Amino acid sequence: CMKSPGKDKLTAIRKALKGSPGLWVREIARRTGLDKSTCSRYLGAMEGELESELMGRNKLYRLK
Repeated sequence: CMKSPGKDKLTAIRKALKGSPGLWVREIARRTGLDKSTCSRYLGAMEGELESELMGRNKLYRLK
């Protein structure tokens, strides 16, 4: 049974956010090795488990 490729990316994003006071998409991308647009797409899909805060033109993401 193969894991869906999306599951690994979600796990990587959760791991990057865990214990963090909040991260920008660019920082999440850097920590996970994923593309910035890929991170944005997955962060949008994780809406229920994330809080986001607008700081200037950037969004800061953290786990709820």
